[in-house]
Amino acid sequence: MATLAKATAGQFQPVPLPDPGIPGYKFPETEDTIVGWIKTNNQQAIDLHAWGLWTALTNESDQVFNGQKLLVFETWDDPNDLAPTPPTAASTRIRRPRRLAVPRQFQHGAAAGALLTAASQPGAVRVDVKYDPTASEFILRNSLFSAAQLTSYLNTDHKAAVPPFPPTAISLKPTYRTLKPLVANRYFMLKVWQGPPPLVFNQTTKLWESKAFPDSLWGQCVWIDIEGSGNTGAGVDKTCASNGSSRTTASTYGLDQFIHFQMSQADADQANAEGAGAATPVSAGDYSVLVGMHATSREITRWTWQTFWWVNAADSPSSPSSQAIASRRPAQLSAAPRHYAQCTGYDEEMPPQPNSGGANTGDTVYCYNPYREAPFSPPVLPDSQAGDTSLNGKTVKTANNVGVQTNCMSCHEQANYNPNNVSNAPQYTGARYIDLNGPTFTGVLKVDFLWSIPGNAK
Repeated sequence: MATLAKATAGQFQPVPLPDPGIPGYKFPETEDTIVGWIKTNNQQAIDLHAWGLWTALTNESDQVFNGQKLLVFETWDDPNDLAPTPPTAASTRIRRPRRLAVPRQFQHGAAAGALLTAASQPGAVRVDVKYDPTASEFILRNSLFSAAQLTSYLNTDHKAAVPPFPPTAISLKPTYRTLKPLVANRYFMLKVWQGPPPLVFNQTTKLWESKAFPDSLWGQCVWIDIEGSGNTGAGVDKTCASNGSSRTTASTYGLDQFIHFQMSQADADQANAEGAGAATPVSAGDYSVLVGMHATSREITRWTWQTFWWVNAADSPSSPSSQAIASRRPAQLSAAPRHYAQCTGYDEEMPPQPNSGGANTGDTVYCYNPYREAPFSPPVLPDSQAGDTSLNGKTVKTANNVGVQTNCMSCHEQANYNPNNVSNAPQYTGARYIDLNGPTFTGVLKVDFLWSIPGNAK
């Protein structure tokens, strides 16, 4: 069984999730408590819990890498740290706070070509995967990155699922943009979210439909000044001239308004290798900013799901967040982390459905990250089904087959390992109810909601 690398001089140690000291927040919370919030639609309690996680994750740790202080989540292990066969000798294994790669969803199915083309453009998003220390230990102890072990669970032990993670387990997917190319060697244009496009009624299908909504359609941006600081306002540039001529003081934000880091040579080499074909290779010294992060915790059977993204108007963000959600930010959340919006998806439908034996009915819960899921078109989400949701106070049928009609829980509940190439194996889906014991899981191994397990099994 693999063991974690021992830290050597200049390396850093994983830091457990701290207590941010927020009244009413604790981690882990009991499943009964969280399920109670879900059943009573206590969104205030759910939002406080999500903000508490975000505050704890973005606390500054006492660990340092390449002369830069690390936030708590940056100290956590990624899949490379937990690989069954270390790439170097265990005593000298090199850990990095971030390993940026093209999102796996951008390489999925019929839409892979278009998404990968977008991913090769300057400033395209790159992601990492992180596990808190208890999740890392669990992955190692159960050899969950071993393809042989996963296959044995399914074919030899006849298990339906891997062992459930402990309630303290947290998995993250940070999403970054590297600030290149720059205007005047100083300013980077970042497209910022304006909210989802309006639904359109399809007379043929009789469904309300949305569309893929990449940032090229958002129609607004801000400018990041790598030499400046400040601007906690909500200014935005709606022209976004590529030469920077439309930039104003109000639409310019200092680098300190973003969670960010400066790339080392190793960071740049790794990012360029992972993003082969990118139009603008990155270099040592370039800055990367965190534009979003998925965060999930195993406090309940279906995990809690919250996602965070940078916004210019942090006090009044657009859907899938809201001014009400922003108003629940705790006082303990400060500086750059306070410039992010969030939404939660602690259930798939409202009223909530049971883990098994429920139905795809009710008001659909949408929660997605604009910098990750918004570009998804129907081919990326092949298991999507139409569902009910509210529109102008009425319950209507919507297609729920594009990125702005997704829910973290629905898609991750489908996560499975399929060594026998079962044809009906669950795939990515838009927002809808998923039965934990549904027939589509026959012949595959459920991996406790984490697509990163089959994605990294070797």
